[in-house]
Amino acid sequence: MLTILMALRGLSANKLRSFLTMLGVIIGVGAVIIAIAIGQGSREAAAESIRRLGTNVLTAVPGQQRRGGINFGFGSINTMKLRDAEAIKRGAPSVARVSPGVQRNAQVKYQNKNTNVQIQGTGEDYPPIANHVIREGRYFNAQEVKSLRRVAVLGSTTAKDLFDRASPINKTIRINGQSFQVIGVFREKGGLGFRNPDDAVYVPVTTAMRRLFGMENITSITIQARSELLMDKANDEVDQILRRMHNIPTGGNADFIIFNQADFAQAQNEQQDTFSKLIIYLAVVSLLVGGIGIMNIMLVSVTERTREIGIRKAIGAKRRNILTQFLLEAVFLSLTGGVIGVIFGIVGSELVGSINNWKIIRSMESVALAFSFSAVVGIFFGFYPALKASKLNPIEALRYE
Repeated sequence: MLTILMALRGLSANKLRSFLTMLGVIIGVGAVIIAIAIGQGSREAAAESIRRLGTNVLTAVPGQQRRGGINFGFGSINTMKLRDAEAIKRGAPSVARVSPGVQRNAQVKYQNKNTNVQIQGTGEDYPPIANHVIREGRYFNAQEVKSLRRVAVLGSTTAKDLFDRASPINKTIRINGQSFQVIGVFREKGGLGFRNPDDAVYVPVTTAMRRLFGMENITSITIQARSELLMDKANDEVDQILRRMHNIPTGGNADFIIFNQADFAQAQNEQQDTFSKLIIYLAVVSLLVGGIGIMNIMLVSVTERTREIGIRKAIGAKRRNILTQFLLEAVFLSLTGGVIGVIFGIVGSELVGSINNWKIIRSMESVALAFSFSAVVGIFFGFYPALKASKLNPIEALRYE
């Protein structure tokens, strides 16, 4: 008990220096908590985006044309037809739904309001494949796709831009000067990278191709496997069917590319893990710098209090008493800094999330980890100064000026 009181008295003798010493630990602990909260929030936000797209989804797109070593990019060679989507639907047992698609921007008008948005030509099965939910009305059916009907379903943002709070159902909008009847509105889904599905108009793929844009080929085929376990099998079946439809031998250079949403999800998780580790490492470095600050100040304190140490040893204090006193001072500094750092981390993570509109996930495990690490830092970096103090020769210490 006496050793603890001596340690506290030693720290309180110079309050400002003690606080400045704790500052490194405060910043380090707070930074660890904020970094982990941002990393976990970012990972969850990315996972939500992928879940909104669907993890059992494949997308076939036109391939890349190469001439003289020059790569012209995705879509530079397009031989994909509506019949390719039909062949996949009929011939792939592992596939549940298929939706051929085309995408182009166009001007959409309603009375005196207009907006330039992406027009998505899709099949009737697009909503369950893309995890879209109808908020009002309905989606077009297979018969309307087959008969090139001029019907449209609006994304939530487009519906708000054109109709404000009024219901758009059965109203007529004009797309590229052609009249379309609005039959449904999607529930808000949120942006997915550079593309926002809420800011779009959805029409039958045949209508988009023949009536709006004069297209012969489709630009994508979105495919939903029957389950995540059948993703690889569905991928192989789609590859074989498209090769057969395009007369491409097995092993030959395909004129299409198949993207696997599960692979994208895994790559996204790996990227988030790398980002999380990076910011945690930076935060831990900050905490280590705080520990070095504790060691530095404790060494200075030992030098300044050499005479005090000599007096204590002369009246009977043992080496372990001196070692414990100075080690406790270092631990008190780090633990007090750790408590303040935890408060700083909790408040700081909320502030960062609020200012930047980021998803923040803070766990008790991360708080406990950061606080525990601050205690370890105090013991590790405080041990050497305490050991040095305990080894001082009392006669030489008493002579020290």
